[in-house]
Amino acid sequence: MEQVEDPQGTVPGNGASSEITGTTPAVPSETELIRQEVQFLAHHIGIRARVEVELHPEGYYANIRARRSSGIVIGRHGATLEAIGYIVRLMVARHYPNVPKVIVDIAGYRQHRASFLRAKAQAIARIVLEGGREMELEPLTYEEFEVVQGELNKMPGVRVHAVGEDSPRVVIISPPKKDRPATG
Repeated sequence: MEQVEDPQGTVPGNGASSEITGTTPAVPSETELIRQEVQFLAHHIGIRARVEVELHPEGYYANIRARRSSGIVIGRHGATLEAIGYIVRLMVARHYPNVPKVIVDIAGYRQHRASFLRAKAQAIARIVLEGGREMELEPLTYEEFEVVQGELNKMPGVRVHAVGEDSPRVVIISPPKKDRPATG
C-alpha cells in the first residue's frame, strides 16, 4: 500500500518523524491527536466523515459523524468500535502515555444503544417483579452490562448479575431474595 506524504515529509496519521527533513513534527494536543487518528482510521476503513472529540469522566468520546452510518464500523454490539478505540488509544499513548480510555462512536450509535438497553432493562425488571421469576438478557459487553446495572440499581427489589467472565456475558435479572423460614 502506497502512502502519500504531506509537504512536511510525514505520513498523515502515523506520527512518525520526517525522513526527508530529519525533523520531528510538533505533536498536537491529546484531543487533536485522538481526532486525527480516528479520522485516519475511518478514512482507511472507507468512511468519509468528521470526527468530534470530547473529554468525559470515563475517557475521551470520539464521535464519527458520517453521512451514512456503516454497520461494519459498529460491529456486533459495538465490538468494532471498541477495537478502534483500543487501537487509537495505543497510537496516542506513544506521545501521551497516560491517555485515558478512548470511546469511539459513529452517528451516536452508543448513546442510542444505551437508551435502548435502559428501557429494555426497566421493562424486563417490571416483568420480573410482577412474575417473581428471573429473566435473562441477551449477551452484553462489559460496558453494556454497566449501563443495565446502573439503571436497575435505581429500582428497589431487583437484582442483576452477569454470568461468565468473558465479553459478551449473559445478564440475569432476578426478583428480591425471599426470606426462608428458620429450620430447627
